[in-house]
Amino acid sequence: MKPSKRTLLYTAYIIGITLFFLWYLFPSEMLKNYLANRLSRGNPDVVVRIDRISPVLPPGINLHDVDISHQEMALIEFQSLKVMPGLSSLLGDVTKINFKGHLYDGKLSGRAEIDSAADGSGLKVDGRVDGIEVQQISILQELSEHDISGGLRGNFEFSTGKTSPLLSGNLSVDNCRLELLAAVFNQSTFEFKNVDAKLALQNQTLVVNGFNATGNQLDIKVAGRISFKSSDPSKNRLNLTGTVTPHHKFLANMEKEFPVDFLRNKKSGKTAIPFKIAGSLDDPEFSLN
Repeated sequence: MKPSKRTLLYTAYIIGITLFFLWYLFPSEMLKNYLANRLSRGNPDVVVRIDRISPVLPPGINLHDVDISHQEMALIEFQSLKVMPGLSSLLGDVTKINFKGHLYDGKLSGRAEIDSAADGSGLKVDGRVDGIEVQQISILQELSEHDISGGLRGNFEFSTGKTSPLLSGNLSVDNCRLELLAAVFNQSTFEFKNVDAKLALQNQTLVVNGFNATGNQLDIKVAGRISFKSSDPSKNRLNLTGTVTPHHKFLANMEKEFPVDFLRNKKSGKTAIPFKIAGSLDDPEFSLN
């Protein structure tokens, strides 16, 4: 038996009116304050600002202009962040949430799992970024006076629990450009076709498990640690070691600074020269071994 035309019209009318009032009466301000408090977890050093929130279909919410800072230092800035919970997981101990957003002219997507059985402390996030403009990331500008640009992409994981939060990732930067305040061997600008890095951030310390850069002037491999425990770059320490393989033009510049005997057996693009970087983030100390 088919429903009558009048029944279909009434059904469509009721659904339309319901959706209209759900949208019109959506508690944006109350939800915005709640989410800001939850994201900061009551930590006065962490400030979360959300301009506005709107509902979206499939069921979820869209957060507009989200800024997260720590001790007045900008950490991340979203143009928009769409959050869509897995409806079947809402009644269980582990809530699954899909998300996607836009930041720094690029895209973010992924999945989060929140374990309510762990008193809200169990959080795991798997995500991916693509097309991020590095020069727009505020925290890089605040932590270093050197200018860096390029397109960032890659995968990352974030987890919390009984230990301190851990953020790790495999990231790549295409067409990377680094401009130094002070020239190194008469070279202040370095360009790299691609940069691949395996990184982990925990206890405000960045662990560089692998960093490989292929450039126009030189190739670099680096490993070590960088401290980010202060908003003052002069108090953040570097402890990095690696090798640099100079190309012909850069090798010629090095010959002007070093004794002939030191570079006599170095061949362009073939000989890796060990180095060390120490000191502070704003005034690094570079030495060749």
